[in-house]
Amino acid sequence: MSKVLSVKPLGEGHINDSYLIQTTESRLVSQRIGKGMDIDILEHNYEMYAEACRKADFSFPEWIKNSEGKYISTDEKGDHWRTYPYIQGDILEPPLGMEQLYAVGQGLARLHTLLQTFPEKPKAVYPMLHDLNYYYYEYIHVLSGYGLLDERRDKELEEKIYSKIDKYRNLELDRTAVVHGDAKLANILFRSGRVYAFIDLDTIMQGSLMEDMADCIRSCCMKDGELDYSACKTLMEGYLSRAPGLISNEDMNKLRDVINKICFELGLRYYTDSISEIKKFKVKYPEYRQEKARELINIDC
Repeated sequence: MSKVLSVKPLGEGHINDSYLIQTTESRLVSQRIGKGMDIDILEHNYEMYAEACRKADFSFPEWIKNSEGKYISTDEKGDHWRTYPYIQGDILEPPLGMEQLYAVGQGLARLHTLLQTFPEKPKAVYPMLHDLNYYYYEYIHVLSGYGLLDERRDKELEEKIYSKIDKYRNLELDRTAVVHGDAKLANILFRSGRVYAFIDLDTIMQGSLMEDMADCIRSCCMKDGELDYSACKTLMEGYLSRAPGLISNEDMNKLRDVINKICFELGLRYYTDSISEIKKFKVKYPEYRQEKARELINIDC
């Protein structure tokens, strides 16, 4: 029987709390699942992507069943937990080299191609992801007085929000594909210079491949609040080398608008958090939310 040698926090997820468990035989990740997440939907989606990933020999967090034959355990506080083997790999930080960017594009294309093999559409654990109308409603709700910290407001930034919101809310895209939903660099593992695995698959849902792509680009190809066009081009070349034609030309031609929309959306969420008593983003210092909001909302590729 293996013995637990150490337990320490792993990563800085905004939703789940993860811990790395070192035993005498292996390393495991134990994860407290975020409150409000539908366990039945999580398990339904897991069964689909686990089968698809195994068939494609694509590494992923493979949940371990407990002594009762269940994937999810519930403790005395009512918190839900799951466990899976630690996946050995590297999480890179920008700026990336051109070979790494090309590999990111190829890895995302491989994942997107795999996700389209699902026998049915996944059920969204977070149906509001990339729904700008939802986040704008949250923002207006806070401004109406719901937990509002009026002294934290930035009127210049709010004018910028009003000037951009209609354009991005009305951006039409094909949202019928299956996507990761949170395809940022922090959710990509590398080995030997290639994408080895994607993690944090709870966000898999029906959505826009272009928005998934833009979110990945946002995390890899932005420098000092501006898009690095050379980096973006290289990532896209990697993607198209593995999945030509997967994204329609009509959507592909909207790339800059979609990147702007994704940045604006995240910035709006940070700003809403910064002026509200109800905090959703974990941060290291008080001004972080407003700084991120200002940076993201002002991006115009």
